[in-house]
Amino acid sequence: MKSHQEQGPPCSHMEGLLNQAADGSSRGIRLWYAISHAARCHRCGLYLQRLREMLNQVKSSRAKEPSADVLSRLESMIPKD
Repeated sequence: MKSHQEQGPPCSHMEGLLNQAADGSSRGIRLWYAISHAARCHRCGLYLQRLREMLNQVKSSRAKEPSADVLSRLESMIPKD
């Protein structure tokens, strides 16, 4: 039996629950179970932490509008007919 302290992927039966916990789509007992398991299982805890960090980075990058300079450089790269 593998130790829950070693590095590696999350427990196979937990991956979906951890994804839902990270993206906020899980509620009630399913959310409690995912967070409770992640608190005791090193691999699942790391997976949940990294997934939350990644989702936060994606959300913050989507909120930023490109600068006028970036837009003008992109437009200049588009071939004109």
